[in-house]
Amino acid sequence: MLPLLTAGPFSARDAEGRGLFDEVSIELAEGELALLDGPSGSGKSTLLRQLVGMVATTGVVRELAGEAFSPLDLPRWRSRVTLVAQDAPMLQGSVGENLEFPFLQGCGSDRTEDRERRRTLLEKVGLGTIPEGRDIGTLSGGERHRLALVRGLMWNPPVLIADEPLSGLDEDVAEACFQLLLDFAHRSGHGVLCVLHDRSIGARADRILGLGSNMIEGPS
Repeated sequence: MLPLLTAGPFSARDAEGRGLFDEVSIELAEGELALLDGPSGSGKSTLLRQLVGMVATTGVVRELAGEAFSPLDLPRWRSRVTLVAQDAPMLQGSVGENLEFPFLQGCGSDRTEDRERRRTLLEKVGLGTIPEGRDIGTLSGGERHRLALVRGLMWNPPVLIADEPLSGLDEDVAEACFQLLLDFAHRSGHGVLCVLHDRSIGARADRILGLGSNMIEGPS
């Protein structure tokens, strides 16, 4: 059975020119939530950004469900392999406008936003009482992280890449958000790759991938 996603090889150096990782390749199975693990400073966030095509790379092969994506296909790749970034970037405007933004872009023209699912997700992450007309600049860091997660889940890509999506969240809220990621990953045709700082929650991942020198590897 072919993996849902294969991509690589990726290499990176830090600002001082020291190697972070070299010739790393990634495989993600359908129905899997995989945790990317490694010490601080090992380049986990850099690898995720390379994976989704937000950092320039050369000689990288990217395949999703057996379909190859060339460098010219990166916008389409990013619409299917979507990053929930660590800093939870938002546009100026309201909460509702930020949730709707992906569906107003060219790559989202064939998708219809599910308003009922939107309300359900906001409730589950504890944002159900926040008016959607509220200015995004008034949200706390934790609220922005939860909103970014909701936006990613609403977009419903085959693969969701999440970089510290539980950062700054209380234990109960973090648990609820992780359960949403698990449920999403276990759907047919989907998968999740994420970085988490909370090892107790991360232990529930289907697979833990160690960031090594030549490949991503780890026990099932």
